[in-house]
Order: sequence, then structure tokens, then C-alpha cells
Amino acid sequence: MLLEARVHPARLAEFRRWYAEEHVPRVLAIPGIVEHRALRWGPSPRRDAPNVMSLFLFESAEVIQQALGSREARRARRDWERWAADVRDLTVQVYANLDARTIARHLN
Repeated sequence: MLLEARVHPARLAEFRRWYAEEHVPRVLAIPGIVEHRALRWGPSPRRDAPNVMSLFLFESAEVIQQALGSREARRARRDWERWAADVRDLTVQVYANLDARTIARHLN
């Protein structure tokens, strides 16, 4: 699962502390999420580029639905409410491997 956000620069240091100390441990408590990696962009000429990026790894593709529907996941999503005024362009993308049979079944 890839998370990207653009946090107001004046609040970025505070956000990063909160994110590392409170939010990431809460996300890692979600059953099925087994690892976190913080990602960083180098300097970007684009003002709209994300300044926060994280990668969360699931145990397997089979646990994704259950993990994202869990009580722990709902709690982690509520964490973001306190940052609503300072976060722009928040995106969460979930990637999973699909085999050709799975794709064909959904297309037909």
C-alpha cells in the first residue's frame, strides 16, 4: 500500500514526528500489515509534489480486504482527522499481484 500526501510546510516537522511515533505503530497493529518503509523524494521543482510517502507491506494479497476493514484500520484512518486542514492531495493506493485468470474472470 503506497501513501502519498502533501503536508503544509509549516507543519511538516510536527507531522513527521506524529506520523513516525503514533500513526505508523497504529498502522503496523493492523492484522496483515507486516512492514513499513518511509520513502523520500529528493528536491522537486514541483510545488504540488508529495512531501510524505510511505510504503506498507501486507503479509499476502489474501489479507488485504480483511486488514483494511479491521477495527485497527478504522482507528488508523481516524488519526488523519486532526491533520485535515494541513494535508492536501492525500492518496492511498493498494497494489496486488494478479494472474491472468483473475483478470480474465473480471473482464468477462
